[in-house]
Amino acid sequence: MIGAEADIANGFAAYKRGDLAAARSILERVPHHQAWHVLGLVERASGQYARAIAWLEKAEKSDPRNPEIANNQGRVALDAGDPIYAERAFRRALTLRANWLPALTGLGRSLNDQEKWREAHPIWTKAVELNPNERVSRYNAAMAALEIGHVEFAEAEFDRLIKSGLTDPAVFFMRGRARVELSDLTEGLSDFRVSWNKQKTAHAMKNLANTLWMTGDQKGFYDLVRDAPDALGGLKMFLLSKSGNTDLALRIWDELPEQFQNDPDTLTAKSNIHRMRGEQAEALTAASKAHALRPLQANIDDSLISAQLMAGDHASALKSVADWRAREPLVQSWIAHEATALRLANAPEYTELADPDRFIQAFELETPEGFASIQAFNDALIEAIAPMQSFDQRPLDQTLRAGTQTARDLVHVQNDTIQSFLRALDAPIRAYLNAIGFDADHPFLGRNTGNFRFNGCWSVTLKGGGHHVNHVHPRGWISSAYYARVPDETLRGDSKAGWIKFGEPPFKTNPILDPVKWVQPKSGLLVLFPSYFWHGTHPIHDASERVTVPFDLVPA
Repeated sequence: MIGAEADIANGFAAYKRGDLAAARSILERVPHHQAWHVLGLVERASGQYARAIAWLEKAEKSDPRNPEIANNQGRVALDAGDPIYAERAFRRALTLRANWLPALTGLGRSLNDQEKWREAHPIWTKAVELNPNERVSRYNAAMAALEIGHVEFAEAEFDRLIKSGLTDPAVFFMRGRARVELSDLTEGLSDFRVSWNKQKTAHAMKNLANTLWMTGDQKGFYDLVRDAPDALGGLKMFLLSKSGNTDLALRIWDELPEQFQNDPDTLTAKSNIHRMRGEQAEALTAASKAHALRPLQANIDDSLISAQLMAGDHASALKSVADWRAREPLVQSWIAHEATALRLANAPEYTELADPDRFIQAFELETPEGFASIQAFNDALIEAIAPMQSFDQRPLDQTLRAGTQTARDLVHVQNDTIQSFLRALDAPIRAYLNAIGFDADHPFLGRNTGNFRFNGCWSVTLKGGGHHVNHVHPRGWISSAYYARVPDETLRGDSKAGWIKFGEPPFKTNPILDPVKWVQPKSGLLVLFPSYFWHGTHPIHDASERVTVPFDLVPA
Protein backbone atom coordinates (compact mmCIF):
# COMPACT_ATOMS: atom_id res chain seq x y z
CA MET A 1 0.00 0.00 0.00
CA ILE A 2 2.96 2.31 0.53
CA GLY A 3 3.62 2.44 -3.22
CA ALA A 4 -0.05 3.18 -3.92
CA GLU A 5 -0.03 6.01 -1.38
CA ALA A 6 3.01 7.53 -3.07
CA ASP A 7 1.36 7.25 -6.49
CA ILE A 8 -1.81 8.88 -5.18
CA ALA A 9 0.22 11.71 -3.63
CA ASN A 10 2.19 12.21 -6.85
CA GLY A 11 -0.95 12.08 -8.98
CA PHE A 12 -2.66 14.62 -6.73
CA ALA A 13 0.38 16.91 -6.92
CA ALA A 14 0.30 16.71 -10.73
CA TYR A 15 -3.42 17.57 -10.68
CA LYS A 16 -2.81 20.57 -8.40
CA ARG A 17 -0.12 21.99 -10.68
CA GLY A 18 -2.36 21.52 -13.72
CA ASP A 19 -0.52 18.64 -15.37
CA LEU A 20 -3.66 16.59 -16.02
CA ALA A 21 -2.04 14.15 -18.44
CA ALA A 22 0.61 13.23 -15.86
CA ALA A 23 -2.05 12.88 -13.17
CA ARG A 24 -4.03 10.47 -15.34
CA SER A 25 -0.93 8.46 -16.21
CA ILE A 26 -0.06 7.99 -12.56
CA LEU A 27 -3.52 7.47 -11.06
CA GLU A 28 -5.19 5.22 -13.64
CA ARG A 29 -2.91 2.34 -12.64
CA VAL A 30 -3.79 2.64 -8.91
CA PRO A 31 -6.76 0.44 -7.89
CA HIS A 32 -7.84 2.57 -4.92
CA HIS A 33 -10.82 4.80 -4.17
CA GLN A 34 -8.58 7.78 -3.39
CA ALA A 35 -7.03 7.53 -6.84
CA TRP A 36 -10.48 7.28 -8.44
CA HIS A 37 -11.61 10.28 -6.41
CA VAL A 38 -8.71 12.40 -7.68
CA LEU A 39 -9.29 11.15 -11.22
CA GLY A 40 -12.81 12.53 -10.93
CA LEU A 41 -11.30 15.93 -10.10
CA VAL A 42 -8.84 15.61 -12.99
CA GLU A 43 -11.64 14.95 -15.48
CA ARG A 44 -13.70 17.79 -14.04
CA ALA A 45 -10.77 20.13 -14.58
CA SER A 46 -10.49 18.93 -18.19
CA GLY A 47 -14.22 19.45 -18.79
CA GLN A 48 -14.90 15.73 -19.24
CA TYR A 49 -17.89 15.68 -16.91
CA ALA A 50 -19.29 12.26 -17.80
CA ARG A 51 -15.90 10.64 -17.15
CA ALA A 52 -15.56 12.62 -13.93
CA ILE A 53 -18.92 11.34 -12.67
CA ALA A 54 -17.96 7.77 -13.64
CA TRP A 55 -14.74 7.93 -11.60
CA LEU A 56 -16.47 9.53 -8.62
CA GLU A 57 -19.25 6.93 -8.65
CA LYS A 58 -16.62 4.20 -8.69
CA ALA A 59 -14.91 5.85 -5.72
CA GLU A 60 -18.24 6.17 -3.91
CA LYS A 61 -18.97 2.44 -4.26
CA SER A 62 -15.67 1.66 -2.57
CA ASP A 63 -15.90 4.45 0.01
CA PRO A 64 -19.61 5.19 0.50
CA ARG A 65 -19.17 7.09 3.79
CA ASN A 66 -16.94 9.79 2.32
CA PRO A 67 -18.81 13.13 2.15
CA GLU A 68 -16.12 14.74 0.00
CA ILE A 69 -16.78 12.28 -2.82
CA ALA A 70 -20.49 13.06 -2.71
CA ASN A 71 -19.78 16.79 -2.58
CA ASN A 72 -17.52 16.58 -5.62
CA GLN A 73 -20.16 14.58 -7.48
CA GLY A 74 -22.50 17.49 -6.88
CA ARG A 75 -19.97 20.06 -8.05
CA VAL A 76 -19.34 18.14 -11.28
CA ALA A 77 -23.06 17.78 -11.90
CA LEU A 78 -23.56 21.54 -11.49
CA ASP A 79 -20.76 22.15 -14.00
CA ALA A 80 -22.46 19.71 -16.38
CA GLY A 81 -25.83 21.45 -16.04
CA ASP A 82 -27.55 18.61 -14.14
CA PRO A 83 -28.94 20.22 -10.96
CA ILE A 84 -31.17 17.23 -10.17
CA TYR A 85 -28.20 14.84 -9.90
CA ALA A 86 -26.32 17.58 -8.04
CA GLU A 87 -29.13 17.95 -5.50
CA ARG A 88 -29.06 14.22 -4.72
CA ALA A 89 -25.27 14.25 -4.32
CA PHE A 90 -25.20 17.28 -2.02
CA ARG A 91 -28.02 15.89 0.12
CA ARG A 92 -26.06 12.65 0.47
CA ALA A 93 -22.97 14.62 1.50
CA LEU A 94 -25.01 16.40 4.17
CA THR A 95 -26.30 13.13 5.60
CA LEU A 96 -22.66 12.12 6.02
CA ARG A 97 -21.49 15.49 7.42
CA ALA A 98 -24.33 17.60 8.78
CA ASN A 99 -24.26 21.36 8.19
CA TRP A 100 -21.09 21.13 6.10
CA LEU A 101 -20.86 24.53 4.46
CA PRO A 102 -19.48 23.48 1.03
CA ALA A 103 -22.27 20.94 0.59
CA LEU A 104 -24.90 23.39 1.91
CA THR A 105 -23.95 26.06 -0.60
CA GLY A 106 -23.76 23.46 -3.36
CA LEU A 107 -27.25 22.23 -2.46
CA GLY A 108 -28.45 25.82 -2.46
CA ARG A 109 -27.05 26.37 -5.95
CA SER A 110 -28.67 23.19 -7.27
CA LEU A 111 -32.05 24.24 -5.83
CA ASN A 112 -31.64 27.73 -7.31
CA ASP A 113 -31.00 26.19 -10.72
CA GLN A 114 -34.25 24.24 -10.42
CA GLU A 115 -36.11 27.30 -9.08
CA LYS A 116 -37.04 25.35 -5.95
CA TRP A 117 -37.11 28.53 -3.94
CA ARG A 118 -39.09 27.22 -0.97
CA GLU A 119 -36.48 24.51 -0.44
CA ALA A 120 -33.55 26.79 -1.22
CA HIS A 121 -34.49 29.47 1.31
CA PRO A 122 -33.83 27.46 4.52
CA ILE A 123 -30.62 26.05 3.02
CA TRP A 124 -29.21 29.52 2.32
CA THR A 125 -30.47 30.73 5.71
CA LYS A 126 -28.49 27.94 7.40
CA ALA A 127 -25.41 28.83 5.33
CA VAL A 128 -25.69 32.43 6.54
CA GLU A 129 -26.00 31.25 10.14
CA LEU A 130 -22.79 29.24 9.75
CA ASN A 131 -20.89 32.07 8.06
CA PRO A 132 -22.66 35.42 8.57
CA ASN A 133 -19.98 37.45 6.78
CA GLU A 134 -20.11 35.46 3.53
CA ARG A 135 -21.92 37.85 1.20
CA VAL A 136 -22.69 35.40 -1.60
CA SER A 137 -24.74 33.25 0.77
CA ARG A 138 -26.50 36.35 2.10
CA TYR A 139 -27.30 37.38 -1.47
CA ASN A 140 -28.73 33.94 -2.26
CA ALA A 141 -30.75 33.89 0.95
CA ALA A 142 -32.23 37.27 0.06
CA MET A 143 -32.94 36.16 -3.52
CA ALA A 144 -34.76 33.03 -2.33
CA ALA A 145 -36.69 35.14 0.18
CA LEU A 146 -37.80 37.48 -2.62
CA GLU A 147 -38.93 34.54 -4.76
CA ILE A 148 -41.17 33.20 -1.98
CA GLY A 149 -42.68 36.59 -1.21
CA HIS A 150 -40.61 37.89 1.73
CA VAL A 151 -40.16 41.14 -0.15
CA GLU A 152 -39.48 43.56 2.71
CA PHE A 153 -36.74 41.33 4.15
CA ALA A 154 -35.19 40.83 0.72
CA GLU A 155 -35.14 44.56 -0.09
CA ALA A 156 -33.51 45.39 3.25
CA GLU A 157 -30.88 42.64 2.83
CA PHE A 158 -29.96 43.69 -0.72
CA ASP A 159 -29.69 47.25 0.58
CA ARG A 160 -27.31 46.12 3.35
CA LEU A 161 -25.21 44.15 0.87
CA ILE A 162 -24.82 47.14 -1.43
CA LYS A 163 -23.89 49.40 1.48
CA SER A 164 -21.31 46.81 2.58
CA GLY A 165 -19.57 47.16 -0.78
CA LEU A 166 -21.14 44.38 -2.84
CA THR A 167 -21.90 46.32 -6.03
CA ASP A 168 -22.34 43.49 -8.51
CA PRO A 169 -25.04 44.37 -11.07
CA ALA A 170 -27.10 41.37 -9.95
CA VAL A 171 -27.52 42.88 -6.46
CA PHE A 172 -28.85 46.15 -7.87
CA PHE A 173 -31.12 44.17 -10.17
CA MET A 174 -32.61 42.16 -7.31
CA ARG A 175 -33.05 45.23 -5.10
CA GLY A 176 -34.80 46.87 -8.04
CA ARG A 177 -37.15 43.92 -8.34
CA ALA A 178 -37.98 44.08 -4.64
CA ARG A 179 -38.58 47.83 -4.75
CA VAL A 180 -40.88 47.56 -7.75
CA GLU A 181 -42.89 44.85 -5.97
CA LEU A 182 -43.15 47.22 -3.00
CA SER A 183 -44.45 49.92 -5.39
CA ASP A 184 -41.32 52.05 -4.94
CA LEU A 185 -41.12 52.60 -8.68
CA THR A 186 -38.68 55.52 -8.70
CA GLU A 187 -36.03 53.69 -6.70
CA GLY A 188 -36.73 50.42 -8.49
CA LEU A 189 -36.16 52.05 -11.86
CA SER A 190 -32.95 53.62 -10.56
CA ASP A 191 -31.63 50.21 -9.51
CA PHE A 192 -32.56 48.65 -12.86
CA ARG A 193 -30.68 51.45 -14.65
CA VAL A 194 -27.58 50.87 -12.53
CA SER A 195 -27.71 47.13 -13.22
CA TRP A 196 -28.12 47.74 -16.98
CA ASN A 197 -25.31 50.30 -17.13
CA LYS A 198 -22.97 47.97 -15.26
CA GLN A 199 -23.70 44.93 -17.43
CA LYS A 200 -25.88 44.99 -20.52
CA THR A 201 -27.56 41.60 -20.19
CA ALA A 202 -30.87 40.47 -21.64
CA HIS A 203 -32.31 40.03 -18.14
CA ALA A 204 -31.42 43.58 -17.12
CA MET A 205 -32.75 45.06 -20.34
CA LYS A 206 -36.04 43.18 -20.22
CA ASN A 207 -36.87 44.30 -16.69
CA LEU A 208 -35.78 47.89 -17.23
CA ALA A 209 -37.80 48.11 -20.46
CA ASN A 210 -40.85 46.54 -18.84
CA THR A 211 -40.77 48.94 -15.90
CA LEU A 212 -40.28 51.96 -18.15
CA TRP A 213 -43.27 50.83 -20.18
CA MET A 214 -45.50 50.18 -17.17
CA THR A 215 -44.68 53.58 -15.65
CA GLY A 216 -45.69 55.28 -18.89
CA ASP A 217 -42.19 56.38 -19.95
CA GLN A 218 -42.53 55.45 -23.60
CA LYS A 219 -39.65 57.70 -24.64
CA GLY A 220 -37.35 55.97 -22.16
CA PHE A 221 -38.58 52.60 -23.40
CA TYR A 222 -37.94 53.35 -27.07
CA ASP A 223 -34.58 55.01 -26.34
CA LEU A 224 -33.45 51.92 -24.43
CA VAL A 225 -34.48 49.58 -27.24
CA ARG A 226 -32.91 51.80 -29.90
CA ASP A 227 -29.54 52.09 -28.14
CA ALA A 228 -29.21 48.45 -27.00
CA PRO A 229 -26.44 46.44 -28.70
CA ASP A 230 -27.18 44.36 -31.80
CA ALA A 231 -26.30 41.23 -29.83
CA LEU A 232 -29.64 41.74 -28.05
CA GLY A 233 -31.50 42.06 -31.35
CA GLY A 234 -33.92 39.24 -30.58
CA LEU A 235 -34.91 40.84 -27.28
CA LYS A 236 -35.30 44.24 -28.96
CA MET A 237 -37.69 42.64 -31.44
CA PHE A 238 -39.58 40.86 -28.65
CA LEU A 239 -40.07 44.05 -26.64
CA LEU A 240 -41.22 46.06 -29.64
CA SER A 241 -43.66 43.36 -30.71
CA LYS A 242 -45.10 43.16 -27.20
CA SER A 243 -45.59 46.92 -27.26
CA GLY A 244 -47.70 46.38 -30.38
CA ASN A 245 -45.15 47.74 -32.85
CA THR A 246 -44.49 44.70 -35.00
CA ASP A 247 -43.52 46.79 -38.04
CA LEU A 248 -40.64 48.41 -36.15
CA ALA A 249 -39.69 45.02 -34.68
CA LEU A 250 -39.26 43.53 -38.17
CA ARG A 251 -37.37 46.63 -39.28
CA ILE A 252 -34.91 45.97 -36.44
CA TRP A 253 -34.29 42.51 -37.91
CA ASP A 254 -33.74 43.94 -41.38
CA GLU A 255 -31.09 46.30 -39.99
CA LEU A 256 -29.19 43.69 -37.95
CA PRO A 257 -25.79 42.45 -39.20
CA GLU A 258 -26.05 39.01 -40.79
CA GLN A 259 -24.38 37.27 -37.85
CA PHE A 260 -27.20 38.38 -35.57
CA GLN A 261 -29.95 37.76 -38.12
CA ASN A 262 -28.87 34.11 -38.10
CA ASP A 263 -28.84 33.82 -34.32
CA PRO A 264 -31.40 31.16 -33.29
CA ASP A 265 -32.98 33.36 -30.61
CA THR A 266 -33.32 36.26 -33.06
CA LEU A 267 -34.90 33.96 -35.64
CA THR A 268 -37.28 32.74 -32.96
CA ALA A 269 -38.29 36.31 -32.16
CA LYS A 270 -38.90 36.85 -35.87
CA SER A 271 -41.04 33.71 -36.05
CA ASN A 272 -43.11 34.85 -33.07
CA ILE A 273 -43.73 38.25 -34.67
CA HIS A 274 -44.94 36.64 -37.88
CA ARG A 275 -47.15 34.38 -35.77
CA MET A 276 -48.69 37.44 -34.08
CA ARG A 277 -49.36 38.92 -37.53
CA GLY A 278 -50.93 35.69 -38.81
CA GLU A 279 -48.14 35.17 -41.34
CA GLN A 280 -47.92 31.40 -41.22
CA ALA A 281 -45.34 30.69 -43.93
CA GLU A 282 -42.87 33.28 -42.62
CA ALA A 283 -43.36 32.04 -39.04
CA LEU A 284 -42.62 28.44 -40.04
CA THR A 285 -39.57 29.37 -42.14
CA ALA A 286 -37.92 31.34 -39.33
CA ALA A 287 -38.76 28.76 -36.64
CA SER A 288 -37.50 25.86 -38.78
CA LYS A 289 -34.20 27.65 -39.40
CA ALA A 290 -33.78 28.38 -35.68
CA HIS A 291 -34.51 24.74 -34.82
CA ALA A 292 -31.97 23.51 -37.38
CA LEU A 293 -29.30 25.74 -35.84
CA ARG A 294 -30.15 24.82 -32.23
CA PRO A 295 -32.37 21.77 -31.80
CA LEU A 296 -34.12 20.94 -28.55
CA GLN A 297 -34.21 24.42 -27.03
CA ALA A 298 -37.56 25.06 -25.41
CA ASN A 299 -38.37 28.57 -26.64
CA ILE A 300 -37.29 27.69 -30.18
CA ASP A 301 -39.33 24.51 -30.33
CA ASP A 302 -42.35 26.27 -28.83
CA SER A 303 -42.27 28.61 -31.82
CA LEU A 304 -41.76 25.75 -34.24
CA ILE A 305 -44.72 23.78 -32.88
CA SER A 306 -46.93 26.88 -32.95
CA ALA A 307 -46.00 27.46 -36.61
CA GLN A 308 -46.68 23.81 -37.45
CA LEU A 309 -50.13 24.13 -35.87
CA MET A 310 -50.77 27.32 -37.83
CA ALA A 311 -50.02 25.32 -40.96
CA GLY A 312 -52.43 22.57 -39.87
CA ASP A 313 -49.56 20.07 -39.73
CA HIS A 314 -50.79 18.33 -36.60
CA ALA A 315 -48.67 15.21 -37.27
CA SER A 316 -45.41 17.18 -37.22
CA ALA A 317 -46.57 19.15 -34.19
CA LEU A 318 -47.33 15.96 -32.25
CA LYS A 319 -43.93 14.58 -33.18
CA SER A 320 -42.18 17.80 -32.14
CA VAL A 321 -44.00 18.03 -28.83
CA ALA A 322 -43.42 14.39 -27.87
CA ASP A 323 -39.80 14.95 -26.84
CA TRP A 324 -40.74 17.88 -24.65
CA ARG A 325 -43.65 16.07 -23.04
CA ALA A 326 -41.15 13.38 -22.03
CA ARG A 327 -38.51 15.88 -20.89
CA GLU A 328 -40.78 18.35 -19.12
CA PRO A 329 -44.06 16.58 -18.39
CA LEU A 330 -45.33 19.28 -16.04
CA VAL A 331 -44.81 22.28 -18.33
CA GLN A 332 -48.31 23.27 -19.30
CA SER A 333 -47.53 24.81 -22.69
CA TRP A 334 -46.40 21.43 -24.06
CA ILE A 335 -49.71 19.85 -22.98
CA ALA A 336 -51.56 22.77 -24.59
CA HIS A 337 -49.76 22.18 -27.88
CA GLU A 338 -50.47 18.46 -27.69
CA ALA A 339 -54.17 19.13 -27.06
CA THR A 340 -54.33 21.57 -29.98
CA ALA A 341 -52.70 19.06 -32.33
CA LEU A 342 -55.10 16.32 -31.19
CA ARG A 343 -58.07 18.62 -31.75
CA LEU A 344 -56.85 19.48 -35.26
CA ALA A 345 -56.53 15.73 -35.93
CA ASN A 346 -60.08 15.09 -34.64
CA ALA A 347 -58.51 12.53 -32.30
CA PRO A 348 -60.67 11.12 -29.48
CA GLU A 349 -57.73 11.62 -27.11
CA TYR A 350 -58.42 15.36 -27.24
CA THR A 351 -61.54 15.10 -25.10
CA GLU A 352 -59.75 12.86 -22.60
CA LEU A 353 -57.05 15.50 -22.26
CA ALA A 354 -59.16 18.65 -22.39
CA ASP A 355 -62.79 17.89 -21.59
CA PRO A 356 -64.25 21.40 -21.13
CA ASP A 357 -67.40 20.32 -19.29
CA ARG A 358 -65.51 18.21 -16.79
CA PHE A 359 -62.47 20.38 -16.21
CA ILE A 360 -63.91 23.93 -16.33
CA GLN A 361 -66.08 24.55 -13.29
CA ALA A 362 -67.52 27.69 -11.70
CA PHE A 363 -68.29 28.32 -8.03
CA GLU A 364 -69.93 31.16 -6.13
CA LEU A 365 -67.67 32.24 -3.29
CA GLU A 366 -69.21 32.15 0.17
CA THR A 367 -69.21 35.53 1.88
CA PRO A 368 -66.24 35.59 4.30
CA GLU A 369 -67.02 36.10 7.98
CA GLY A 370 -67.36 39.72 9.01
CA PHE A 371 -68.92 40.98 5.76
CA ALA A 372 -72.60 41.65 5.13
CA SER A 373 -72.54 40.39 1.54
CA ILE A 374 -70.22 39.15 -1.18
CA GLN A 375 -70.48 42.60 -2.79
CA ALA A 376 -69.32 44.26 0.43
CA PHE A 377 -66.44 41.83 0.62
CA ASN A 378 -65.44 42.43 -3.00
CA ASP A 379 -65.47 46.19 -2.43
CA ALA A 380 -63.15 45.72 0.54
CA LEU A 381 -60.91 43.37 -1.47
CA ILE A 382 -60.57 45.88 -4.29
CA GLU A 383 -59.76 48.61 -1.76
CA ALA A 384 -57.07 46.41 -0.18
CA ILE A 385 -55.46 45.70 -3.54
CA ALA A 386 -55.65 49.28 -4.88
CA PRO A 387 -52.36 50.53 -3.31
CA MET A 388 -50.49 47.81 -5.24
CA GLN A 389 -52.01 48.89 -8.58
CA SER A 390 -49.26 51.48 -9.00
CA PHE A 391 -48.49 51.20 -12.71
CA ASP A 392 -49.87 53.26 -15.59
CA GLN A 393 -49.62 50.50 -18.21
CA ARG A 394 -49.82 46.72 -18.51
CA PRO A 395 -46.70 44.52 -18.19
CA LEU A 396 -45.17 43.87 -21.61
CA ASP A 397 -44.69 40.16 -21.03
CA GLN A 398 -48.20 39.45 -19.75
CA THR A 399 -51.45 38.78 -21.60
CA LEU A 400 -53.65 41.69 -20.57
CA ARG A 401 -54.35 44.58 -22.90
CA ALA A 402 -55.67 48.01 -21.83
CA GLY A 403 -55.26 47.38 -18.14
CA THR A 404 -52.86 47.05 -15.22
CA GLN A 405 -51.62 44.24 -13.00
CA THR A 406 -50.19 44.10 -9.49
CA ALA A 407 -46.47 43.32 -9.27
CA ARG A 408 -46.50 41.53 -5.92
CA ASP A 409 -47.69 38.03 -5.09
CA LEU A 410 -50.81 38.68 -3.00
CA VAL A 411 -50.38 35.39 -1.14
CA HIS A 412 -47.64 37.03 0.92
CA VAL A 413 -49.37 40.36 1.58
CA GLN A 414 -50.32 40.55 5.25
CA ASN A 415 -53.69 42.21 4.83
CA ASP A 416 -56.75 40.83 6.66
CA THR A 417 -59.10 41.14 3.68
CA ILE A 418 -56.67 39.55 1.23
CA GLN A 419 -55.97 36.71 3.65
CA SER A 420 -59.72 36.24 4.19
CA PHE A 421 -60.07 35.87 0.42
CA LEU A 422 -57.37 33.19 0.30
CA ARG A 423 -59.02 31.28 3.14
CA ALA A 424 -62.45 31.52 1.46
CA LEU A 425 -61.00 29.81 -1.62
CA ASP A 426 -60.25 26.60 0.26
CA ALA A 427 -63.78 25.14 0.13
CA PRO A 428 -64.43 25.59 -3.63
CA ILE A 429 -60.92 24.40 -4.50
CA ARG A 430 -61.41 21.21 -2.49
CA ALA A 431 -64.83 20.71 -4.06
CA TYR A 432 -63.19 21.02 -7.47
CA LEU A 433 -60.48 18.49 -6.58
CA ASN A 434 -63.12 16.04 -5.39
CA ALA A 435 -65.19 16.54 -8.52
CA ILE A 436 -62.42 16.00 -11.08
CA GLY A 437 -61.04 12.88 -9.36
CA PHE A 438 -57.75 11.06 -9.85
CA ASP A 439 -56.25 9.15 -12.77
CA ALA A 440 -52.59 8.18 -12.49
CA ASP A 441 -52.18 8.11 -16.28
CA HIS A 442 -53.60 11.59 -16.89
CA PRO A 443 -51.26 14.62 -16.91
CA PHE A 444 -53.81 16.71 -15.01
CA LEU A 445 -55.67 14.23 -12.84
CA GLY A 446 -52.52 12.28 -12.01
CA ARG A 447 -51.28 15.22 -9.93
CA ASN A 448 -54.42 15.38 -7.78
CA THR A 449 -53.18 14.56 -4.30
CA GLY A 450 -56.23 16.17 -2.73
CA ASN A 451 -54.03 18.98 -1.43
CA PHE A 452 -52.68 22.13 -3.01
CA ARG A 453 -50.67 25.28 -2.44
CA PHE A 454 -50.78 28.66 -4.10
CA ASN A 455 -48.14 29.34 -6.72
CA GLY A 456 -48.89 33.01 -7.26
CA CYS A 457 -51.88 35.31 -6.85
CA TRP A 458 -52.30 38.72 -8.45
CA SER A 459 -54.95 41.22 -9.51
CA VAL A 460 -55.80 42.59 -12.95
CA THR A 461 -57.88 45.67 -13.73
CA LEU A 462 -59.19 45.93 -17.31
CA LYS A 463 -60.70 49.16 -18.64
CA GLY A 464 -62.35 50.18 -21.89
CA GLY A 465 -61.14 47.89 -24.66
CA GLY A 466 -59.40 45.70 -22.10
CA HIS A 467 -59.05 41.98 -22.63
CA HIS A 468 -56.68 39.04 -22.24
CA VAL A 469 -55.14 37.46 -25.30
CA ASN A 470 -55.36 33.67 -25.32
CA HIS A 471 -52.67 32.02 -23.21
CA VAL A 472 -51.81 29.25 -20.76
CA HIS A 473 -49.96 29.33 -17.43
CA PRO A 474 -46.77 27.31 -18.09
CA ARG A 475 -45.83 26.56 -14.48
CA GLY A 476 -49.26 26.11 -12.97
CA TRP A 477 -51.48 23.07 -12.48
CA ILE A 478 -54.87 24.60 -11.75
CA SER A 479 -55.54 28.19 -12.81
CA SER A 480 -58.41 30.50 -12.03
CA ALA A 481 -60.35 33.68 -12.49
CA TYR A 482 -62.10 35.30 -9.52
CA TYR A 483 -64.34 38.21 -10.40
CA ALA A 484 -64.46 41.03 -7.86
CA ARG A 485 -66.06 43.56 -10.21
CA VAL A 486 -67.59 43.20 -13.67
CA PRO A 487 -69.08 45.80 -16.03
CA ASP A 488 -72.83 46.01 -16.61
CA GLU A 489 -72.34 45.01 -20.24
CA THR A 490 -70.75 41.74 -19.04
CA LEU A 491 -73.85 40.98 -16.98
CA ARG A 492 -76.19 41.77 -19.89
CA GLY A 493 -74.35 39.21 -21.99
CA ASP A 494 -75.55 40.50 -25.35
CA SER A 495 -72.00 40.96 -26.67
CA LYS A 496 -70.01 38.55 -24.45
CA ALA A 497 -67.97 41.60 -23.35
CA GLY A 498 -65.64 40.51 -20.54
CA TRP A 499 -66.58 36.82 -20.84
CA ILE A 500 -63.83 34.23 -20.47
CA LYS A 501 -63.36 31.77 -23.35
CA PHE A 502 -61.52 28.45 -23.49
CA GLY A 503 -59.86 26.30 -26.16
CA GLU A 504 -58.99 28.96 -28.73
CA PRO A 505 -55.21 29.10 -29.43
CA PRO A 506 -53.47 32.50 -29.58
CA PHE A 507 -52.69 31.99 -33.27
CA LYS A 508 -54.80 31.12 -36.31
CA THR A 509 -54.64 27.39 -36.99
CA ASN A 510 -55.61 25.64 -40.20
CA PRO A 511 -58.51 25.07 -39.90
CA ILE A 512 -59.32 27.82 -37.39
CA LEU A 513 -60.23 26.52 -33.94
CA ASP A 514 -62.98 28.44 -32.17
CA PRO A 515 -63.55 28.48 -28.39
CA VAL A 516 -64.98 25.28 -26.97
CA LYS A 517 -66.62 26.99 -23.98
CA TRP A 518 -67.57 30.46 -22.73
CA VAL A 519 -68.27 31.44 -19.11
CA GLN A 520 -70.19 34.59 -18.21
CA PRO A 521 -68.62 36.31 -15.19
CA LYS A 522 -70.41 37.96 -12.31
CA SER A 523 -69.16 39.47 -9.08
CA GLY A 524 -68.23 36.71 -6.62
CA LEU A 525 -67.78 33.99 -9.26
CA LEU A 526 -64.70 31.74 -9.19
CA VAL A 527 -63.76 29.75 -12.29
CA LEU A 528 -61.23 26.88 -12.00
CA PHE A 529 -59.60 25.04 -14.91
CA PRO A 530 -56.37 23.23 -15.91
CA SER A 531 -53.44 25.59 -16.45
CA TYR A 532 -52.83 24.10 -19.92
CA PHE A 533 -56.23 25.23 -21.24
CA TRP A 534 -55.97 28.09 -23.71
CA HIS A 535 -58.03 30.91 -22.25
CA GLY A 536 -58.63 34.59 -22.91
CA THR A 537 -61.38 37.18 -22.72
CA HIS A 538 -63.62 39.06 -25.09
CA PRO A 539 -62.90 42.83 -24.88
CA ILE A 540 -65.04 45.10 -22.72
CA HIS A 541 -66.31 48.14 -24.56
CA ASP A 542 -67.52 50.71 -22.08
CA ALA A 543 -65.37 52.72 -19.67
CA SER A 544 -66.21 50.65 -16.58
CA GLU A 545 -63.69 48.37 -14.86
CA ARG A 546 -63.36 44.61 -14.69
CA VAL A 547 -61.34 43.56 -11.63
CA THR A 548 -60.18 39.97 -11.21
CA VAL A 549 -57.98 38.23 -8.67
CA PRO A 550 -56.53 35.16 -10.44
CA PHE A 551 -54.19 32.60 -8.90
CA ASP A 552 -52.34 29.43 -9.80
CA LEU A 553 -52.24 26.25 -7.76
CA VAL A 554 -49.79 23.36 -7.70
CA PRO A 555 -50.09 20.07 -5.80
CA ALA A 556 -49.00 20.26 -2.18
